[in-house]
Amino acid sequence: MALPSLRSFVARFLLDRLRTARSVARLAYFRHPDKPALIDRRGTLTYRQLQDRVYRLQAWMQAQGVKKGDVVFTLLPETGEQYEARLATFENGTIFASFHKHLPADAALTTIGRVKPTLFIHDPLLSAPILQAVREKLPGLRTLAIGKDYEEALAQHAPVRSEVDVHEDDIFALHMTSGTTGLPKSIGYSNRKYLDSVRFIARSINFAPPPDRPDVNMLGLPLTGPGSGLVLPTLLSGAALVMPEDFSAATLAALIQKHRVSRAFLSPSAIIDLLDEPTLDQYDLSSLTHVPYGSEMTPAPKIAEAIRRFGPIFQQGYGCLEALPPITWLLPHQHVDAQGNPLGLDVLSTVGRVMPGVQVVIRDDDFQPLSQGEMGLITVLTPVRFDGYWLDPEKTQETLRDGWVVMGDLGYFDKDGYLHVLGRSADRVSRNGQLLNPREVEEVAHTHPSVKEACLVQHGTQAVLVLSVRQKWRTGHDRRALEGEVAQYLAKELPAHLQPDDVRIVDEIPRSFLNKMLRREVRLMLEAAPPRAAAPSFVPAAVPAPTPAVAP
Repeated sequence: MALPSLRSFVARFLLDRLRTARSVARLAYFRHPDKPALIDRRGTLTYRQLQDRVYRLQAWMQAQGVKKGDVVFTLLPETGEQYEARLATFENGTIFASFHKHLPADAALTTIGRVKPTLFIHDPLLSAPILQAVREKLPGLRTLAIGKDYEEALAQHAPVRSEVDVHEDDIFALHMTSGTTGLPKSIGYSNRKYLDSVRFIARSINFAPPPDRPDVNMLGLPLTGPGSGLVLPTLLSGAALVMPEDFSAATLAALIQKHRVSRAFLSPSAIIDLLDEPTLDQYDLSSLTHVPYGSEMTPAPKIAEAIRRFGPIFQQGYGCLEALPPITWLLPHQHVDAQGNPLGLDVLSTVGRVMPGVQVVIRDDDFQPLSQGEMGLITVLTPVRFDGYWLDPEKTQETLRDGWVVMGDLGYFDKDGYLHVLGRSADRVSRNGQLLNPREVEEVAHTHPSVKEACLVQHGTQAVLVLSVRQKWRTGHDRRALEGEVAQYLAKELPAHLQPDDVRIVDEIPRSFLNKMLRREVRLMLEAAPPRAAAPSFVPAAVPAPTPAVAP
């Protein structure tokens, strides 16, 4: 048996026997004491140094009277203190909850009031607008500010392992939904379900380190968000975790080169930004061997371009906080043909095939199953689904029906069993009595060489395609003329009933802190824009057509 295969076998053998996030962390401290564990703005910590800081933090928590089952809430930037706090809650059986720095302060205040934490670890610059209100709302709340106070708290306590009994059915984290469609909701996950998700992932992903160099993972998505899914795999493989303070293309490229990153978890927008980065050729990214991508649907033309640029190293799964990934996989070898060339857009636009042990059924509005090829609501039955939103039974009933998670997405299965996700049902555009799925238009727009990002939204009675263009098209091209060129291109490539009424180019399409396009912000941009002349006369008017019963 080859050494990498043996390492993989050992990792999976151990994973099958681990029952809590604490047991994963403790095993990593024991097996890899002198390996790099965390790389952030402060430098590099080994696993021994990380363990020391985590044990000191949990000892401080214990001295403050924080006990198992209490909620520890953080409002922190993307720094190592956030990782340390997370691992400290693993150690002492408290429940970790976090709020991202880019979400509104009043939403953070509301969420804190709802989950009622015992401890609030915060960055004073981020918490300043709400800290006094938080203290008034929760007068017994303990607080710890990163910086001088945080370091003094660690220095005052010896590193101590927790003696608290932590069980696999204990809730270990409250995950917050992204908040891009409203106030973030909280979902409590047990150790068992989170580790079951990792075991599912391990069926397809080799956690063993590269045979010839250190294993280095990099977050290309916030740890307060999907990036948290990289924590346990990092610990299991004894890898170093690189935590960027920002997710710009130049920052990510520089970190990949500097630390010889082997695995990077990227958002679709991060991949698009890398492809569009004018200085990209200055960086050596050859260390990358595995790039999971997710958080929203990725334009197939951009993934095809990324494969041609970086090789067959991309993998995506489908999932969400309510139904943990993987629901489906599109593995690296499933992106390419026998010669390593990208497969057709009909495959790359999918999220792959359903994982064994998971069921996906497409349903109509009456929750009745639809046949293969028919478009409807995506519903999922998985052993790693959530049990409900924290203290919100009404929202739970909307999303969890008879054990099935209603994903909120529309989609269909093709004849080869690939799942096509067309986007949120709430994002469909209504025109002349028909509903358009934005992704069907946006995917075609991405095949035009000038298009960086594309977003089809409702504007009054019209379907307007809003675009940002790639760097090399931003100079030497008249914006209005380019809008007409793209419109003419779409008139040729799209059926009449899918053609947008107007095409508009903007400097950048608004994104969330998770690097997702914010469609509501795009709509607000259009509402605030001054009136403009009609679209070029060569763009054919959209011809209404009935919504097809069978997806294309």
